[in-house]
Amino acid sequence: MDSKHLEKKYESLSDRMDLHTAMAAEEKAIKRFRDADAEAHEGGGIDRRTFLAAAGVTAAAAGTVLGAGTAKAGLAERVAGITQDDPMQTIGLGVSVQERFFNRFKEDTGLDVTGTVAGLSEMITKFITGGNKTYSMVETNAYRQPALREAEVIVPIPAEKITNWEFADSLYTQPGHIGADEVTGWPSNIVYWDENKDSFYGVPQFYNMDALGVLPHKFAPTQPDFAIPDSLGLLYTGKWRDVDAVGKTSIQNDELMGPPRAYSFLWKNGIMDPPKVGNSDMEPDEVAGVVDYLIAAKNDGVFRLIWNNYGEAVNLLASEEVWGMDCWNPVVEDVKKRGIPCWYVDVFEGTAAWVHTMCLSSEAPEPEVAMAYMDWCLDGWWGSAVAPQGYYSPCPDPVLDYLTEDEYRTWYMGKGRDTGPKTRRQSNIAFWMVWPTHVTSYIKEWNRFSAA
Repeated sequence: MDSKHLEKKYESLSDRMDLHTAMAAEEKAIKRFRDADAEAHEGGGIDRRTFLAAAGVTAAAAGTVLGAGTAKAGLAERVAGITQDDPMQTIGLGVSVQERFFNRFKEDTGLDVTGTVAGLSEMITKFITGGNKTYSMVETNAYRQPALREAEVIVPIPAEKITNWEFADSLYTQPGHIGADEVTGWPSNIVYWDENKDSFYGVPQFYNMDALGVLPHKFAPTQPDFAIPDSLGLLYTGKWRDVDAVGKTSIQNDELMGPPRAYSFLWKNGIMDPPKVGNSDMEPDEVAGVVDYLIAAKNDGVFRLIWNNYGEAVNLLASEEVWGMDCWNPVVEDVKKRGIPCWYVDVFEGTAAWVHTMCLSSEAPEPEVAMAYMDWCLDGWWGSAVAPQGYYSPCPDPVLDYLTEDEYRTWYMGKGRDTGPKTRRQSNIAFWMVWPTHVTSYIKEWNRFSAA
């Protein structure tokens, strides 16, 4: 795979933030992690965090500091005294609402949680139309939060209830951090309820940067350099170098994701003008222009089909019915598990970043349990459990207490991964999924594309 576009972008952003230093600090953290284990063994049980503090390693200096004993002790103190009458109920996507998480939470805290799996639109509709009286919290993509707030079905979450936020990645606390959207201010501006920053709008749970899933064996063998596609052009033109992939590509059926992703291809390849405001928040005429282009591609037979759900996406790649598609990281990981070569490629035009958050119901039957669960999701184990799906925790420090050195190198530093290191991926974000100003234009135009 040709990754020169990533390296170039990575280098060009080094003036804003010394990424080389950040990654070198992670390497040093690993060495000190091993030293801490040795010291603890020889010194009669001194904990890692105490050793690291003595060595002068802090979250600010090292980027991510290994060891989260203090965090775990803090959570135990946090949940002490919380009682409940019935299991706390949550609603969210199947990637986060799982029995394995509820069972581990009960094991760690003694508190009961149960959940309902629903699609993004379904869960929001259900929550707004009375579900907030049943579900104490909702786990959703952050761009859906404004709809919940406008309907007055969520309330601020006191900052002191989320003790693990002290370990938050700078991406969520510093607006100018590498990967942040300079126009919308995402993701840091979606974290807090207001400028006082004493309560959460939604507590970040996990995040990622969506890219291109491809079958390398359909492309590399035909290329002198064994390269595979590194451009979204594969999706929208059905062409890459001398490879004809018309009818072998698929795009996601999402009115808020489809237009900005296609626009990132169109304007960065000189087919449309650069965005007037930002790629994350398109104007009505820009959305219409993108949809005109997509309809033409659809009529030319470029797309095999428009995919709608996770299982469908996995099957399309695993069956080799489709050679390339815009998709989620776990889709590619599941295709690999079926023995089919599949790569997740951070494309030239940049990726689509998103963050999943946890919001508190305005009429939560079990508010204290809900907030304890939110805090626990950032305590480390939860983040380590979703790392193999390709997801990152917004509080990476506690996660590292549950990962081996090899796992950390793989999932956070990109060793052996087709996507590469997290820090480099953050330098290649094209846009964040936000709730756009002209959302009705997105919906209207996407309906026009669907009907074409």
